[in-house]
Amino acid sequence: MSLVSIKQEATPITVENSYSPANGNGEHFDSDVSEAEDVDFNWDEYLEETGANAAPHTSFKHVETSLQSSFQPGMKLEVANKSSPDTYWVATIITTCGQLLLLRYCGYEDDRRADFWCDVMTADLHPVGWCTQNNKVLMPPEAIREKHTNWSEFLIQELTFSRTAPANLLEGPLRGKNSVDLITVNSLIELQDCLNPFQYWIIRVRKNVGGRLRLCYVGLEDTKTRDLWLFYLDCRLRPVGWCHENKFKMEPPAGKRT
Repeated sequence: MSLVSIKQEATPITVENSYSPANGNGEHFDSDVSEAEDVDFNWDEYLEETGANAAPHTSFKHVETSLQSSFQPGMKLEVANKSSPDTYWVATIITTCGQLLLLRYCGYEDDRRADFWCDVMTADLHPVGWCTQNNKVLMPPEAIREKHTNWSEFLIQELTFSRTAPANLLEGPLRGKNSVDLITVNSLIELQDCLNPFQYWIIRVRKNVGGRLRLCYVGLEDTKTRDLWLFYLDCRLRPVGWCHENKFKMEPPAGKRT
């Protein structure tokens, strides 16, 4: 499985022998060393005892970016009418909060009074076109039914050049999942060499801890090469095939070749 969308603006973390996020003493994780047991650590007590100051939240914008929903404001989808569950209508995503979507039925224009929240995992949501494919009734809510005489023409204008919610976010195993959740153990990614920006090699995901990826070089798992940790938005990471498409060199790092 290839890496899902990589964002360029994320803060890069480029230290190969980076610290493990699973412990607090800065120890490296070797590929042949088992992980230490979790140790309770209280940051508030540590900061008070040492007189240190915590880094501001603004230093971790890449984490905030990773928590954003794959659904974007302005996307269109089909949702069941609250007053008539057997019928559906097109709605616009106003904002998101995790797996919750704030929706507004098309036709309400700027009227926010009928906006409603729904859970993408449990609500009766579908991609645009689902009603036509499944012979379901597409009908505007009763409260606005008299606003237009030709709702078919209205929908054509409303949906032209609009963004629709991807079907894979509304149906199947990817429903409601953020991009970070799609990176699973044994996923393959291309990694840019830390010394040669025009050289890449395949790495394998050993663990995904909230977007922090424990990675190992493919073909070098049985060597003394240490695993490395990178955030999934790191600018050195690319989906499999990117190197070939952009005519870069695919070779293992010079210091790690056997």
